[in-house]
Amino acid sequence: VIGASGGSGQAFVRAALAHGYTVRAGTHTRPMAEAEGLTVVKCNATVPDDIARLLQGSTAVVSLIGHVKGSPASVQSDAMRIIIEQMKLQGIRRIVSLTGTGVRLPGDTPSLLDKLANSAISFIDPARIEDGIQHAKLLQDSELDWVLLRVLKLTNGGSSPFSLSEHGPAKIFTSREEVAESIVQLLETDKWTRCAPVVSQPIL
Repeated sequence: VIGASGGSGQAFVRAALAHGYTVRAGTHTRPMAEAEGLTVVKCNATVPDDIARLLQGSTAVVSLIGHVKGSPASVQSDAMRIIIEQMKLQGIRRIVSLTGTGVRLPGDTPSLLDKLANSAISFIDPARIEDGIQHAKLLQDSELDWVLLRVLKLTNGGSSPFSLSEHGPAKIFTSREEVAESIVQLLETDKWTRCAPVVSQPIL
């Protein structure tokens, strides 16, 4: 897990351990306490040797790299180039990467609020949107079994019903717990391989 000490990372680590996974958690600046089934590895996602060490013995990769204060504008794409290369070197094929709904695909049906929110981000911080798009292209051009999980607005609230859809529209607010549950689901099925599901309202 890359970005394991962030909010979404911690939520996913808890969920993965609860589902019986053995987890190697890559952390950059925030410490994490080790637990049964969990190995914490200090890792800068833009340093190849760090990623190589983190991935050792893994069968799947989860990338939860986000833009935080002080991070490079191209942090997602810079890291993804290294992750893809190290996965190929170590023979790991499966990766799930979290990104925003600013990464659009043909056929997407974003809501008006989604369009407005991403237009605002594109105006205020265009590099952030472009970085998400470029990191997605790197995965799409790779030969890996990738999944791009797309969300609109992350929250720290509890989990509520949701579904995964091919083109949205996205839930306006998606909790980090829901992200964690979604990624566990994605690791346990081939249905969404080489697809970019959107966390959406539950199907009634």
